Amino acid sequence: MKRILSVLIITLLIAAPVLAFASDTVCPEVIGKVDKGSDKYMSWDLNTPQLTGLKNSKVEKSINKQLADTVSDFKKTLHDEAKKAYKESKKSKYPFRPFEAVAVYKVHLLNPKILSLTIDLYQYTGGAHGSTVKIAFNYDLKTGKELGYKDIFRNCVDYKKVIVDWVTRKIESNPENFFPDAIDTVKKFTDEQPFYITPDGIVVYYGLYEIAPYAAGIQEFPIPFSAFKC
Repeated sequence: MKRILSVLIITLLIAAPVLAFASDTVCPEVIGKVDKGSDKYMSWDLNTPQLTGLKNSKVEKSINKQLADTVSDFKKTLHDEAKKAYKESKKSKYPFRPFEAVAVYKVHLLNPKILSLTIDLYQYTGGAHGSTVKIAFNYDLKTGKELGYKDIFRNCVDYKKVIVDWVTRKIESNPENFFPDAIDTVKKFTDEQPFYITPDGIVVYYGLYEIAPYAAGIQEFPIPFSAFKC
């Protein structure tokens, strides 16, 4: 009996560190919360990302609130505009086209330390075509803080130059796809320029009409970490 107990104790002691390690390396997940419907003013198909499985429930709740608020505020704002447009069309007896709202997200990086995702918010308000805004969220999952360029490249004093030079070269390789003043716009780069993180590097992007025509879409520039050499 003593021998059996000894074996059990030794087994538990060996297994304990393994179990602890496994628990520490469990990666959180992102799941989608779907809201789909329509009324006489607008139709909507919204997929909101929600983080789950994070050890720090306070951080998880804070991140999820920001993500949920982004989509719900988008829906409410567009719905209010649709109501107003509907009433105006009735007064002017002009045909009304219901608005459309679509939200889709994509996770670019997720591990126990960092979450990077984007939400594309598409809206149609009755014109020739709709428009899309891409919003990036880069989180430190330990603190819940949103990460900026200075957090990612704290040891790279010239990260701005690297980014500007990289994007400029890409534009120069296909100038016909961009506005004539695209490079001038890029040279005005600030830390407010949106980006997201991937396992290989960062992706700096420019919205519709910022540096290229609508038909060219949102312009994305993947830059590998190796380009920063730090």
